[in-house]
Amino acid sequence: MKLLFLTVIPSPYQRQLFSTIASSGEVEIKVFYYASSASDRQWKRPDFFDYERVLPGYSKDILGATTYWNPSANSEVKKFAPDVVIVSDYSSLTAQVVMRGLAKQDVPMIYWGEVPGFSKRGAIGRKARQLLQTPLRRAAAIAGIGEVAVEAYEKLFPDKPTLNIPYFCDLEPFQQARSKATRNKQTVDVLFSGQMIERKGVDILLAAFDRIARRRPNLRLVLLGNGPEKERYYASVLAELRDRVLFLGHKDPEDLPSVFASADIFCLPSRHDGWGVVVNEALGAGLPIVVSDAVGAGRDLVSQGVNGFITPAQDARALSKALEKLAIDPDLRCDMARASSLAAKSWGVDEGARRWIAAAREVLSRRRQV
Repeated sequence: MKLLFLTVIPSPYQRQLFSTIASSGEVEIKVFYYASSASDRQWKRPDFFDYERVLPGYSKDILGATTYWNPSANSEVKKFAPDVVIVSDYSSLTAQVVMRGLAKQDVPMIYWGEVPGFSKRGAIGRKARQLLQTPLRRAAAIAGIGEVAVEAYEKLFPDKPTLNIPYFCDLEPFQQARSKATRNKQTVDVLFSGQMIERKGVDILLAAFDRIARRRPNLRLVLLGNGPEKERYYASVLAELRDRVLFLGHKDPEDLPSVFASADIFCLPSRHDGWGVVVNEALGAGLPIVVSDAVGAGRDLVSQGVNGFITPAQDARALSKALEKLAIDPDLRCDMARASSLAAKSWGVDEGARRWIAAAREVLSRRRQV
């Protein structure tokens, strides 16, 4: 079985998935990327495997979103002659052209996407989105990235088979780092990992911390990541609290496990996140997890009151209560940490590979029965 993925950029976690699929020996895989990187990412350009490549092309920012055009995409797809094609980012010109080409060639396609339609648009924007989603009606199946996305796509396309295939990543380095970590420090560290942009809600986390910091003097924030709002966030921290709010900046993927291992709580308070792979990483690190209800991964990876808390988005008061509850109760932190470690056993990258291979086989089996 020949499996082709057409996706945006070579993100580290997706490359881990593709490598696992390739090494399974069950399929012949090919991966085409629209671009080598994105302006808001600081990942190093990788050394590619034989099965993956960046297609020559162009990108352009339109209405706050980046679209990609890779003129050779259709011919490269035909050359590989895949049995099943997985396409992501339906708004890109390349995806639009390829999806329509696959329909004409009668090649089964699975669309792989996060929850659609989170941004508010006017009548023209809504109409444009509907037009862009038209090729999805010809998909053999839709793979939603998490339960939230699955529910959204089932409403949009009720007659279409919909699968739950979220993002997966290699959790073993996080598990190993956690097992080696020493726990004799005096502070309780809340870790955030992500871009310093409004959507990620760092300002909400800072506001929540400010509400409880004076009565919980051992509590600290550790903020991992860069972005255009970083200086503003730093300036917003009161002088009396600055030694307890640590801005670490960007870290390369290989350095992340040790940072997660040294934390006590993980928090992602986003205003919106289609998924949030950092939540996978926190699970692998065996951390209690606090996320907003606008984080897609929360539905799949956080069990309320078991391995963490889900709080209303943009609610600093509710977030502060969840963080304080964990800060003052080491037994609760230990119980939730154990629950995360247990859940992580079902969320390794091998499970992602298994789901994709099973999805492709199911599509082909259903096709043969028609």
